[in-house]
Amino acid sequence: MALGIIGIVIALLVFLYGAYKNVSTLYLAPIAGVIVAVTNGISATQAFTQYYIGVVEHNVHTDAWEIGGVTGMILAVFPTIFLGALFGKVLTDCGAAGAIANVMTSKLIMSAEGKEKQAKRAVLSMLLVECILSYGGVDGFVTVFATFPIAMVMADRIGIPRRFVPAMLCLSCGANSAPFVLSINNILCMAILGTSPGAALIPGLICFVVIEVGVYFICSKMIISAMRKGEGFDYGNCPRFGEQASSKEHPNLIIALLPLIVVFLIFAILQNASLALTAGILLAIILMSQYFPKNGEANGVGAWVGKIVNSLNEGAVSGAQSLMIICAAAGFAGVVQHTETFNAFVGMMMGLPVPPMVVAMIMIIVIVAFTSSPPAALGIALPILASSFVAAGAINPAALARVSAIAVSTFETLPVNGLILLTTGLAQVKIKEAYLPMFLQTVIMTLIGTVLCWIILMVAPGLA
Repeated sequence: MALGIIGIVIALLVFLYGAYKNVSTLYLAPIAGVIVAVTNGISATQAFTQYYIGVVEHNVHTDAWEIGGVTGMILAVFPTIFLGALFGKVLTDCGAAGAIANVMTSKLIMSAEGKEKQAKRAVLSMLLVECILSYGGVDGFVTVFATFPIAMVMADRIGIPRRFVPAMLCLSCGANSAPFVLSINNILCMAILGTSPGAALIPGLICFVVIEVGVYFICSKMIISAMRKGEGFDYGNCPRFGEQASSKEHPNLIIALLPLIVVFLIFAILQNASLALTAGILLAIILMSQYFPKNGEANGVGAWVGKIVNSLNEGAVSGAQSLMIICAAAGFAGVVQHTETFNAFVGMMMGLPVPPMVVAMIMIIVIVAFTSSPPAALGIALPILASSFVAAGAINPAALARVSAIAVSTFETLPVNGLILLTTGLAQVKIKEAYLPMFLQTVIMTLIGTVLCWIILMVAPGLA
């Protein structure tokens, strides 16, 4: 047992340190998985070919046959991640994202007098854009790529220090767990617990608002404090977006919002993520094809098709990359899950003398801290919790779904998380310079939201 614990800790440290040093998780995760295996008496070959890659096996907790590891996670999240990447790329290339941002910038930001007021409104504008994209079904990684130029332009015009741009890209951290959002958090809770996307609607919306209000004040206050100390903006090694952003033609705001609205409505009514995102992609192409950047010098139908295909090709590559980053961590978690050490740890948590929902929160938070992967944490914890507590009637599945969706967003964003590395890399800033506001926004505020959701459902269980 002691050697097994040491092995898991060492593997986790290797995984986290390697990711911190920008080592690809595509081969780092299986290496960490092998370390876990050999220190826990499991064949390295078996760990990689079965537990990491994934095979069909019987889940004793749910009495169902399932596929775990990388393969199982791909089956669970492929439509959402892949189609979400296509949707986000299309929204960016057709000018819809820029149209929404331009209107908010002109109406909310530049009309205010004074840099501090403009900074507050810039944070609010970014928060609204990111939440709109999240509610429209755009994946978090895709949202970052779509909004990064917007954040840089705002920071340049107002004088916001570049080290706060990563924090401005993480303002919608409460949206991924909100009711009716087409997110991996909700999708997996629906798939495992059989709940609806609007599970625990009222507590979920309350916590969403509390998290986002807290996030807004944290980010805006820290930015203004830095500006008062004389910090300003510079592009550094980043590309300049100002001229492109000001000259690019955009569609009408109402037209730009229609694909997002359609995705949200289809997902909320039909609860089909693939159908919703496909409809959004097709609608964006049909309504705004004239705004896509030209592909070469050709004209006519060939050029029209070419620029659409070029956008979809780039979106497909982005989707595949995001998919494998997420699933690699799930493979590592799959190896850990098959060790006696992990099962003993789970048994210890399940036996804690606290209410079942507190057990659920602790388990999910601990696992997501170890794996840095919400899909992996939900995939491991929810079947166990469902078989133990939901089946016995100790927890309402709708309540568990909403609390879990929020809890899995807490310690996901430690410094080695892919989203943290992505945002700081885009802004060309060091993690130690940018991480404090991101930590307060994405870890502390989501942790507050998790506890608040549990308290509301404990006091008013009928709201689940």
